[in-house]
Amino acid sequence: MADPKTYTEDEYNAMIAERDALKANRDEILKEAKRSKDALKNYEGVDPERFRQLVAAAEEAERQKATAEGDFKVLEKQLIERHTKELDGRDGKIGKLTKALEKRLREDELRKALNGKVDPDMTELIVEHGSKFVKVRETDDDFEHYITDERGNQQFSDGMATPMTMESFVDQTLKTKFPKAFLGTGSSGGGATKSHAGGGAPGVLPAGDNMGMSILQNLDKVRKGEIAVPVT
Repeated sequence: MADPKTYTEDEYNAMIAERDALKANRDEILKEAKRSKDALKNYEGVDPERFRQLVAAAEEAERQKATAEGDFKVLEKQLIERHTKELDGRDGKIGKLTKALEKRLREDELRKALNGKVDPDMTELIVEHGSKFVKVRETDDDFEHYITDERGNQQFSDGMATPMTMESFVDQTLKTKFPKAFLGTGSSGGGATKSHAGGGAPGVLPAGDNMGMSILQNLDKVRKGEIAVPVT
């Protein structure tokens, strides 16, 4: 008779651990089987084909919902783009109207201040030059004009920061710069001769954007016929 097999303590402990692991695995399998059995009870009496149809219908509803949402976003984008375009067009039109009104305000206020002070023939030339220094700004409920220098800084009449009026601008700036265009400065009247010195042909002002300024600066010679103004 063969001798019975003997095991070391490590071998014995390993076998015990393997047995316990197998038992734990068996218990887990039994629990999973019970959970699956309990879950199947929820589907007792359910028609598999009907269940498949319901799932397919739910999936189709989700697809249609996604499509509708996509179409809505496209429509929303189109509406926003169209509305933005309309607003841009309206803003552009308002901008043009605002500029036109500002120009009218600047020039009309300057014409009123020049009335009776400047030679009528020179009024529009003075207005064209002077309006460059008249700016318009919005107040709480209206628009107001103000006078600036060549750099766009507001002009003041005194050290108390009193804004320069249109009348002061005409008398102190425009009249000083173009005295011969103003009445009562010896530039107007019927006695001015049209002849030019020496009997030679008169000079001719250069045509172009600065012709008006050239006329103002050479007004006396234009009156005397010493300089001719080109016909455009």
